[in-house]
Amino acid sequence: MSKILYSDVDSEIPLYGLDFLGIIDRGTNIIELKPITLCNLKCRYCFVNAGNYENNFIIRKSYLIDYVKHLIEIKGAYDLEIHLAPYGEIFLYPQLRALLEHIKNLEGVNTISLQTNGLLLNPKVIQMLEEVGVTRVNISLNTFNKSLAEYLTQCTNYEIENLLENIQLLLDSKVNVLLAPVWFPGENDEDIEDIIQFVVDLRDQGYSKKDIQLGIQKYLIYKTGRKLKKIRPKTWGYFYQQLSDLEKKYDVKLKLGPDDFGIHPRPLYRLNLHEGDKIPVTVVSKGRWNNECIGKINEKFGCKILLNSPIQFTPNLLGKEIDVRILKAKNTENLITTFFPPQ
Repeated sequence: MSKILYSDVDSEIPLYGLDFLGIIDRGTNIIELKPITLCNLKCRYCFVNAGNYENNFIIRKSYLIDYVKHLIEIKGAYDLEIHLAPYGEIFLYPQLRALLEHIKNLEGVNTISLQTNGLLLNPKVIQMLEEVGVTRVNISLNTFNKSLAEYLTQCTNYEIENLLENIQLLLDSKVNVLLAPVWFPGENDEDIEDIIQFVVDLRDQGYSKKDIQLGIQKYLIYKTGRKLKKIRPKTWGYFYQQLSDLEKKYDVKLKLGPDDFGIHPRPLYRLNLHEGDKIPVTVVSKGRWNNECIGKINEKFGCKILLNSPIQFTPNLLGKEIDVRILKAKNTENLITTFFPPQ
């Protein structure tokens, strides 16, 4: 059983800088929130290994909102999208309605979107989403085949019919839908075409391109994520060529870009740090794993610290100032990954 840690003012965990928790800024008008790491699934392909963490995190709503307000001041209070996309399942966040209601009333926020696997949707939840003004729900639906869905998600009772009913309820509400299947080459090829035809049929019934969108995702693998056996990702060139072929076949746009979502550049709030820099941080929390912890750089920024073997997190590290080496810090985002000892 994993332990749940709460992130608030008292925790001293900064909400900028971490990839798995807090606020991600990539220099656009989208502010991405990751308020929780709990997940109801353990998908075999999950690149962030969600549903299997030794420690999970939940950010208190008031603490998160304070940071959102701060970032809005920097970006400008106009034409902003707040996108809730946790390393987990957003409908497990206990203060979701209150969070969404608060976001709705923030100056400059025009769009509220969220990412979900969809299995926790029901009529009551959909009514809530409509009442609080959610613009779009992105659903990671990879197949209509129940047995394949259960295999991919390691869910013994994947209610595909129930999910489709709830997608229909969303379509008949004021909330838009984006289906975001992952294409696993050789595994769900026919299923991807079934989903494309599903969207085409809905548009033929009168639903607009905004009502129902389709964003097919390329299968990616990462060192720390889970991987499907015997399936190797294709190149981006191959992936886009396949999408082009399907666009011609079904007469539907599949290659989506920033313009399709109204994404445009805005000021990026980040620290001027670079790969290889050695910096002092204060350890303020354990991480998701025993070989990970969270460092505090300043009042606003933290960093993920990877502990090199054989070092593992112990409570003795809390409050200590240590030197870490930056492993990853791009000038296009606010994320900072480090390792200890700095070597």
